[in-house]
Amino acid sequence: MTSGKELIVALFRDLLEAPVLDLSLVERYVSPDYVQMVDGAILDYSGFIEHLKKQKEIVKSMKVEFLALVQEGEIVFSNHVVKVEKKDGSYLEVKVIAQFTLFENRLIRCDELTRLLLGDKKDQDIGSRR
Repeated sequence: MTSGKELIVALFRDLLEAPVLDLSLVERYVSPDYVQMVDGAILDYSGFIEHLKKQKEIVKSMKVEFLALVQEGEIVFSNHVVKVEKKDGSYLEVKVIAQFTLFENRLIRCDELTRLLLGDKKDQDIGSRR
């Protein structure tokens, strides 16, 4: 059985850091009942897929650096920095504090706060853009 921390690391690698969106991987990692709350925006499963597609349109590469990753039962808490190179050649760094809830080895809920550390202020919504 995969730990929740391992699942979150694999999800970030396979969905966010991957250059192409594979919808079969979204289905494997994320429950159809998924809800994400990020900086006041709420995304359901289809909104999350729209978000991933929009990111792939503007992001050339993305790397997640986990600073802390802690699991308690079905909850995984993460403090991480996302480093992004956009297709226009600009760079972003975003600090993320997130609480992930897992159910039956899939992500069902995410509650996160993001803060733009580096980059254009117009990209402050990179965590929820659709």
